Amino acid sequence: MFFRFKVMTIPAKTLSIAVGAMFVAALLLSGCSSTPDKESASTNAPLSGTDEQIFVGDTIEMNYDPNVIMKRAESFHDKEGYAEAIVEYQHFLDLHRNHVLAPYAQYRLALSHFKMIQTIDRDVSPIKKAREEFIQLMQDHPASRYEAEARNKIGECEDLLAQHHLFVAEFYYKKEAYLAAAKRYKMVIESYPHLEAAAKAKYELAKTYKDLGAPDWSRDWLVALVREHPRHKLRDAGLKMLAKLQEEHPDLVVAQNLGTLNTNLLTTSFLPLNQSAPIGSSGMLANPSQYRAGARIPNPSQPSLAECTLGDWCEASTTTKPVSASAVSSPPTTATCQPGTWCE
Repeated sequence: MFFRFKVMTIPAKTLSIAVGAMFVAALLLSGCSSTPDKESASTNAPLSGTDEQIFVGDTIEMNYDPNVIMKRAESFHDKEGYAEAIVEYQHFLDLHRNHVLAPYAQYRLALSHFKMIQTIDRDVSPIKKAREEFIQLMQDHPASRYEAEARNKIGECEDLLAQHHLFVAEFYYKKEAYLAAAKRYKMVIESYPHLEAAAKAKYELAKTYKDLGAPDWSRDWLVALVREHPRHKLRDAGLKMLAKLQEEHPDLVVAQNLGTLNTNLLTTSFLPLNQSAPIGSSGMLANPSQYRAGARIPNPSQPSLAECTLGDWCEASTTTKPVSASAVSSPPTTATCQPGTWCE
């Protein structure tokens, strides 16, 4: 007995679809395996080299954690990302002002500003901020381990600011904008009298007033230079300029015995030419007609005042009067100002 079997023929297109479906199913089953792949393993691995992992998975709690904030700040600072470091150090101080690391955070905040300083012909905002933050460090944490360095850095910042003003003043002077130059030189003298830059400012201010046609003011600042900075390298140049002023303006009150000027002007006479009567105090006469034996001469460091128009350059006038705490009030359009300055 024979049986016949009928062989079914499957079309090629149908067969290829079935094989593809089986392959996809195999891939899906392998994806459910409990073994992590290489990509997921690398995502959970610590980042190499630094503490960048503190930036991963940031939460509200981490934003308040002092250790996390400090690590972020230090990471930015070490990579010279000072602007970002400043934000983090300030964030730390805003939240944890009494923390044991607060002095360190304040120090690093100031140092970050300091390291952003460029040259004196650029923006001076980082210099001002660094000085401000170092002063804040000394005020908030007196006698800390960072106090000595803070003092040094404050001095460096002040010297840079003074040099910046000298740079700008020199620019104005070369452009023959003498009034603007004089204002900058006065700013150095008034703001940083303890620095070497103040001596240079007095010398340059004397030159500026000389070019402005104000030899009496030029003389006053030269005398201040010689008297207050006896060991400065510009002292000899100041004496030579005083001698030249004497030659050019015979009626000008100048110093006798220029080579012997020192910090004690009580024994030094400032007289009109060919007069030898003694002077009772230090300083300079405003003009020869005011001279008398034993007269008190105003000192450039304690200048006389005059009634001048607000917003204008204040010139010397016959209304000049000594400095007084009980000065009479002026009309709204005028004010009591120092001759040789902007009346503001």
